[in-house]
Amino acid sequence: TSSSDDFDYANEIKMLPPPPPDRPPSPMSGEPLKLKQLIPLNLNYEKDGGVLCSVSHKRITTQPAVVIRNSGQVMLKSVFDELAKPSMTCPITGKKFKDKDVITLIKGKSGFAASGNVEAKKYNPTLT
Repeated sequence: TSSSDDFDYANEIKMLPPPPPDRPPSPMSGEPLKLKQLIPLNLNYEKDGGVLCSVSHKRITTQPAVVIRNSGQVMLKSVFDELAKPSMTCPITGKKFKDKDVITLIKGKSGFAASGNVEAKKYNPTLT
């Protein structure tokens, strides 16, 4: 039989995980993030949750995409090169931007070796 006298509060407090940081760390540098480093994005979604290009309304999957930092618009790189880059003006908001305001998005990677189309081949070991 156990009683309430057997409970060790000091040991329980030692076993608690450390409190979360006040500011989350940057995934790139590990340093705490600053509010000015965060960029609000204007994302357009399909009904099934897919993200759409702000200009052409085509689904963004594996094709290269860009974000214009000062307007937060996400668009396909091909649309950006055709419409926004020549005039250096956002086609949605009309805001001017500079080359440093353009962020290129890349396809996310996974920890698995295969990503995308996978073709399996049968392995026939030879006995020698």
